[in-house]
Amino acid sequence: MVFAKVIRVGADNYAARITAEAKGHKAVNSEIMRSVNGIVKYVSFALFPVGALLFASQFFLQHIDWRSAILTTTSGLIGMIPEGLILLTSTVLAVAVIRLSRHKVLVQQLYCIETLARVDVLCLDKTGTITTGHMRVMDVRPTDGQDRALMLRAIDAITAADQDPNDTADAIRAYLANADGHSPADLQGARSIPFSSDTKLSGVVLSSGEAFAMGAAPFVLAEHPDQLQALSAPLEELAEQARVLLVARVGAFDGEGRIEGEVTPLGFILLEDEIRDTAPQTIRYFKEQGVALKVISGDDPHTVAAIAQKVGVPGAEKFVDCSELSSDEEIERAVNEHSVFGRVRPEQKKAFVLALQKAGHTVAMTGDGVNDVLALKASDCSVAMASGSDAARNVAQLVLVNNDFASMPKVVAEGRRSINNLQRSASLFLVKTIFSIVMAVLFIFLPWQYPFMPIQMTLISALTIGLPSFVLALEPNHDLVRGHFLKNCVVRSIPGAICVIASILITCLMGYLWLGLTYPQTSTVCVLLTSLIGVMLVIRLSIPYTPIRATLLVVILVGLVLGCTVFGPLFSIAPMTGEMWLLFGIVGAVDVAAFQLLYTSFDRRHRKLTAA
Repeated sequence: MVFAKVIRVGADNYAARITAEAKGHKAVNSEIMRSVNGIVKYVSFALFPVGALLFASQFFLQHIDWRSAILTTTSGLIGMIPEGLILLTSTVLAVAVIRLSRHKVLVQQLYCIETLARVDVLCLDKTGTITTGHMRVMDVRPTDGQDRALMLRAIDAITAADQDPNDTADAIRAYLANADGHSPADLQGARSIPFSSDTKLSGVVLSSGEAFAMGAAPFVLAEHPDQLQALSAPLEELAEQARVLLVARVGAFDGEGRIEGEVTPLGFILLEDEIRDTAPQTIRYFKEQGVALKVISGDDPHTVAAIAQKVGVPGAEKFVDCSELSSDEEIERAVNEHSVFGRVRPEQKKAFVLALQKAGHTVAMTGDGVNDVLALKASDCSVAMASGSDAARNVAQLVLVNNDFASMPKVVAEGRRSINNLQRSASLFLVKTIFSIVMAVLFIFLPWQYPFMPIQMTLISALTIGLPSFVLALEPNHDLVRGHFLKNCVVRSIPGAICVIASILITCLMGYLWLGLTYPQTSTVCVLLTSLIGVMLVIRLSIPYTPIRATLLVVILVGLVLGCTVFGPLFSIAPMTGEMWLLFGIVGAVDVAAFQLLYTSFDRRHRKLTAA
């Protein structure tokens, strides 16, 4: 008859507490999402007051027909809205998800692609990430004066009584099946002591009263420091070669599975972790990209350090035994100064992630077990293996379906393509948004009618913003992500917006006061000049040229020419006169020179700020 003592049930259970904490809400750490939402929010706040004032100025002060006032006001408000930016962002990230699926990567949270591309610290769980999770028993070595047959019998009793064997137990069972001098233990009436992440050991009590334990030596001999000290030399030597478990005869176990009484070491089990073939190459990739690597494991720190050195983790020789860390200050100091950590508890893994975030880092965490769930939840980007636990997969934002850590560089590359292309394309939208806001405000006070009609903004937006933004956003781009998304977009947008604003003001001033142009004629010249600046911006963003980019430019130019000639009446384009061509030539020449000068100056300053 087997008896069991229930200590905690339901929500008080340890696994239930971890699961409950993992179910909490996790905020999306996406700079792109925050930036786009911020742009939409502030533009929305400005729409009503600016629109009301612009209409009042056009209708009441300038006495423009109410239909025309509504149309021009609508044109100003439409221009302020970056209507395709959210669609573009969603489309680019959705395409990234499809591309990653071809590499056996399941994306469970859309914006995590961007987050991983910005990560500067990557925390790795050794088992299942650097290693395959499969183990092999290299050797079984009795301690001096101990009988090998007794040691094998103790090992067999512990693993055979385990009702929920893990990879370690399976590897030991496979070894025992072919071991010489081994006879199966009598397990009738035996009490199994399951492995615990707290005690770091498992054990068995036989019906004869004999009790055996197997686990990490510092935990099996926790109450016998003299014996641990006596074994320290062979332990350190063996730990540099393999993962080492100590097998011992013990007096008894208490109700919580902790060792009581005397402990007699019987010998060591040497286990070899199978390192993934692609792990060194992947580690090298992240090193070259400037990503700091932190290897975090519950195994012996000597073993973890040896494996980390084999795959090329920098600073692997300076490892930390986390069983000796007792305060948050010690954890923060250790994680910022070292790269390899052993004997890490699940709560400490989470504390490491939080400490790195506190230091200003963007942290990614990879793992596959329940003990990784808290750290996965706390990280900015969480990655799990498909072969891992259900809890780890459920909380992860990315799941490597083929269980291959080598897929990570593909995710980073896809994130970089998405971010860099979105920054480039978003600048097209922001040029229109910035100049439309400024022009709408200025024309509240200027004595002229707003120079655009809604149909004209459609022509400009479709050919110089919408079409090129989608084409450029889906092209390959593996450049490093630098600076902040919104700042990069605004810096690239301001020179173009300044050119549009200046050219419209000069056109209205010269057209109305010098050349005596009508509103339709002045509006047409403004459309042409704005289109010219849009084309120059697309040309600048298309460098270096590719067949796709060259074709894009041809399509844009042909579309603008047809829109302003054949379909001119549809887009409210007035026939060109000599005065209009003169005005377009003068202001256009100024625009070309000013465009080049402004972008050269802004780019130089932005590069200095980004490098700093």
